[in-house]
Amino acid sequence: MHPVSSEQTVFLDESSPFHFSCHADLPCFTQCCRDVNIYLTPYDVLRMRNCLRMPSDEFLAKYTRPFLAKQTHLPVVQLAMDPESLYCKLVTDEGCSVYADRPWACRMYPLDLTNQEGRYQPIVNAERCLGLREPVVFTVREWLEGQGIEPYLTMDEVFQSTIPADLMALGNKEPGVGKLLYLAYDLDRFAALLKDPQLRSFYEIDEETIQEAGNDSEALLKLALRYIRSQMIELL
Repeated sequence: MHPVSSEQTVFLDESSPFHFSCHADLPCFTQCCRDVNIYLTPYDVLRMRNCLRMPSDEFLAKYTRPFLAKQTHLPVVQLAMDPESLYCKLVTDEGCSVYADRPWACRMYPLDLTNQEGRYQPIVNAERCLGLREPVVFTVREWLEGQGIEPYLTMDEVFQSTIPADLMALGNKEPGVGKLLYLAYDLDRFAALLKDPQLRSFYEIDEETIQEAGNDSEALLKLALRYIRSQMIELL
């Protein structure tokens, strides 16, 4: 496969090869981290704030731009760009400061999903991203496995299933749904709720589950999503 040009639209499947290598010697190094809209999942936030050892509310305030979507009133969380340089606030001259825990969208780069299951396409062309001209070749499957995509997809599937289908249409009628769902991003606030013995009793959360959530942030996120879904169902 040849590097993508601006005149081509290339669709790939998992066995398709593509050229790519990113390194500091490329003139475009970190340009993909500038003036972009990176939408975050709760798992993205969990990984990055754990990497930085920051409380969830502090991380959200410093490194993200959270807001409620106008039509659905559901939370949208974006990585914040520096207002002067327009670079992601987590990027340095040496590259991403949370690279091992970077978000799903950054791991996918230079690929993107399409509306056809199992098919992908480059998100940029070789004129903008010189890494697509490098001789290193991966198949899509090799790239995704090497980037550690699987746990991100798994946790996002759990997150997406949190909202009952019947409630999707209620988003613009019930703004409280957005505040409830935001607990998945602000896990420290959810952890504070768990200190209420009445809440633990009502939702039948036993001490073993509480202890596991206290020792494992992924378990805490799963518990938060379970709690959020139960609250959503009560709204039906």
